[in-house]
Amino acid sequence: MNPRNGAMRTTVALGLGALAVLVSGWVHFYLYFRGGYRGIAPESFIGITISRSFALNAIAAVVIAESVLLAVRWRRVRFAAAAAGAGFAAATIVAYVLSRTVGLLGFEESSTTTESVIALVAEGIAFMALAPVALVGLREAANQRAYRLRRR
Repeated sequence: MNPRNGAMRTTVALGLGALAVLVSGWVHFYLYFRGGYRGIAPESFIGITISRSFALNAIAAVVIAESVLLAVRWRRVRFAAAAAGAGFAAATIVAYVLSRTVGLLGFEESSTTTESVIALVAEGIAFMALAPVALVGLREAANQRAYRLRRR
């Protein structure tokens, strides 16, 4: 494989992952401010209610998407940014599944909305785009460490 093709694939994956994380965050922002999720607080855990988790999700999405975009330019943060994006997507999908099955912070979702489908698709895309980048970064870090240990 041509190294330039690999770099282009990584850049596209990071860009797509950042966009998908941002879409997921926008959906949570929209649901918090316009979708009626702002006042939901059946239970809390360390002060976090389901409504506050929607706001935190939106804020985290902006920060993570920005870090993923920065990783296009700065290779040193690529693994951490891609891992954060993939982890964000996976955690959000798990939270959605929990809210539809056993409940999350006392909240149980029963209906399927356009927003939930958009968010779920965006989170799936983010995970599929960013997880391979994170795994490659992890492998590169392990190879560098092994090389340094052999040189000693």
